[in-house]
Amino acid sequence: MTRRLERHCTQIHIEPQRECFITYDELEDEDEHLPDTSRYWLREIVLMGDNQPWLLGRTVIPQETLNDHNQLTNLGNVPLGRYLFNSKELTRDYIHIGRKDALWARRSRLRLADKPLLLTELFLIASPIYKTDLI
Repeated sequence: MTRRLERHCTQIHIEPQRECFITYDELEDEDEHLPDTSRYWLREIVLMGDNQPWLLGRTVIPQETLNDHNQLTNLGNVPLGRYLFNSKELTRDYIHIGRKDALWARRSRLRLADKPLLLTELFLIASPIYKTDLI
């Protein structure tokens, strides 16, 4: 998605909001999509296009996935897609598209070396997806 959004602005940047380990009890509805494990890496970000907030992203990664991909805990301002889509081990189980009030959202369960992670994206009103067919 980052690459697609980059076509609609001069600069994309990521503003991390929260990056930390959480427990199973702290999951929202992600528990339906991920295995029960001791802990998960949580990353919540705002993706900005030309300093306008375009997307809220929430990534939840089980500890077992991090064992081979610990770099995911150190992305900082790097878009998740830059890491994921450069991997030959990436597959997608599914993508669900829906709405939350007037906003479009999508959720993907991805796998790195057959180990899951969950990515949820909420497209904010300033996002170019409302002007073009980007979802």
